[in-house]
Amino acid sequence: MDYFLENWGSFVGVLGLLASVGGLVYALLARRAAKSAEQAAREARQALSRNLSSVDIERAVELINRLKELHRQKSWNQAIWVYQILRRTLSGIQASMPEGLEQTRKSVEDAIPQITYMENQVSRALHGNVEPDDAPGYDTVLNAIQQELEILQSNITFWDDRGGG
Repeated sequence: MDYFLENWGSFVGVLGLLASVGGLVYALLARRAAKSAEQAAREARQALSRNLSSVDIERAVELINRLKELHRQKSWNQAIWVYQILRRTLSGIQASMPEGLEQTRKSVEDAIPQITYMENQVSRALHGNVEPDDAPGYDTVLNAIQQELEILQSNITFWDDRGGG
């Protein structure tokens, strides 16, 4: 007991050292767990983004198919509304695309004014009570947009946090 009383400072120092090492190990483990949780959250956000984008792309393709049918039926009043919905959908797809898909992003970006042009032509024709100019050409444009969206749909599963496609 005398030995302990004479050297209590050394024992306290050793206990302090052990507590410091234990705290350091705990901090390292906590840091590793935080990084794992951050990675899991990032992967969950990516999966959610992919799923939402996939739904938007499917919706855009359905709208394009609807527009082509309305063109064949010459249902221009209904087409006016579908153009607007398609344009908003394409804007949402463009906004959700990750970096690294510049070519596809550009295709979607270019599609928006093409849809606006068609809508304007149809609107002018309706006001003039005539058929839109080059209505058959609209389907060619819509088919090209649809093709780009289908390519994007097939590549969407490869999106990652770096934006690779």
